[in-house]
This record gives sequence, structure tokens and C-alpha cells, in this order.
Amino acid sequence: MKNENDKIPPELLKRIKRIELKAGVLVADVSSGGYSSVFKGQGIEFQEVREYIPGDDVRKIDWNVTARHGVPYIKRYKEERELNVLMLLDLSGSLKYGSGLKLKKDILLETAAILSFTGLFNQDKIGAVFFTNEIEEYIPPTKNKNSILRLIRDILFYKPKGLLTDINGAFDFTLKTMKRKGVIFLFSDFFSEIDSSKLYILSRKHDLIPVIINDVFEFSEINVGLVDAIDNENGKRMLIDTSSASYKKMIRNRIEKREAILQEFKKNNITPLIINTNENTEKAIISYFEKRKKIRK
Repeated sequence: MKNENDKIPPELLKRIKRIELKAGVLVADVSSGGYSSVFKGQGIEFQEVREYIPGDDVRKIDWNVTARHGVPYIKRYKEERELNVLMLLDLSGSLKYGSGLKLKKDILLETAAILSFTGLFNQDKIGAVFFTNEIEEYIPPTKNKNSILRLIRDILFYKPKGLLTDINGAFDFTLKTMKRKGVIFLFSDFFSEIDSSKLYILSRKHDLIPVIINDVFEFSEINVGLVDAIDNENGKRMLIDTSSASYKKMIRNRIEKREAILQEFKKNNITPLIINTNENTEKAIISYFEKRKKIRK
């Protein structure tokens, strides 16, 4: 049986190794006081019963075992730390855009890989859902490093059937598939409508973290005359007059829609991780966990 590494070009393996090392640094910088402390485990798991010792909490006495043995016994529990972590990854055409050195898809790759390795180092199960306007691929949560290598490879090389974005469809799939409480990272540039009721249900059942991948140029008004552009979501070429009122209105509408999504998150007590294409990915992730840790205190 071939190893997943056999299907990955050597230059990509070097890049993955660098990302894995970054994740190791992130574990040291964040996990000791961030990642592992801002996510709660599945709950409390029963471990054993033992004889009562003076000073034990009497509320933990197991009366059934006590009655059988004639002396008091208490129940002992431990926190079930292991988490199911699911990456919802938007592979629609708009993620292929970038006004600088990096595409939004590059940021998605770096962030998803770092968070996946960080979760794996913390003994969490990592899975992924690739989606566009349909569910493209599902990788069930496991503790297998090869699953993360597959995730990275597919972000780079997977050719999606769809070009558009349906976040609500990804919500539906997750609610049907992920039964136990877990952590969900939703990666997208969020140029898609979101059903507020589905967002509410998912955020109550799971710990939902939207990862908003921004390119500031898409929200900036410019005036450089006619610009030849391609819509990555439908492949159509467009000639845009950046000095026109319609162009300025489009930018304002885009800003308003983004603000509406942020307000929806705020209403549901969801704190998004926002990363710009001109920003250092690791610093943005570390800063996010530090802030989230303070909020949880």
C-alpha cells in the first residue's frame, strides 16, 4: 500500500515540513496557554469508583455500589479532552484571487495546515469538508497524520466541480455528519449568503470559528480608469470602470454585506479569525488564540 507521501512532489513535501515546524512553534507559543485551553473537551467521562476517603465530596457517592459493599464508594471522573476538529474549506473560484504576493487560497492552505497539525499535536481528531456550491469531498476526523497530508495536497491540487459558494450547504452536511460536539473551522472569504437560523443551530451544537480570508483590495475604492478583470466564480471577463458610480456602489455594497455578516457572528457570540493576504499567518493565529483565551477567562 502506498504512503500518502508518495503522491506529493518533493518540493511540496519541503513546504509541508516547514508548515509542520511552524505548527510545532504554535503549539509551544499557543497550545500551552491558548489552543488547548480555549477549547473544551467532549465533557466529563466516568473513570472508576473507589472507597470514600474523609474529605471527599459526598455528592460523588455511588449509592448503588455503597449498598452492595456496605461501605461508601465515590465515582471518579476525568475530563474527556479529545476533540473532533472539522475544517470546512471553501474551494470556490473567488479564493484564487490575490492582489499581492499571496492568493487567498495560499492563506487558506497555511492556516488550515497549521491548525490541523496543532490539533494533531494536542491529540485531537482532524477531519475536513471541501465545498463549493456542493459538497466536494469529506475526510472523516482521525488522528492520522496522513489525513492532514491528504488535506494539504487536495487544497493544492483538487479540481472542484463547482465554482460558486454555498456555505449553507456545508452547514447542512456538518449537522448531519458531526453528531458529537466538536470544533469547526469555517474557511471562506464569505462572499456568500448565510442562513442565520442554520448559523445559530451550528454554533450552539459546536464551537464554530469562522476563518475570514480577506484581500483588502477587494474592499478598496480605486480610480485607475478601465480595468480588465476576470470573475473567478463564473470565469467571465469584465471591463470595469473604476471611476464609475456603479463600481463605487459595488464596493460599498460589499463592505455593507461584510459588516452584516460580522454583526451576525457577534449576535451569536462567535469570534471570527480574520486573516488578510498581506498579513503574517502565524502571528494572526497566535493573536487570535491569545484574545480568545482572555475572553474565556
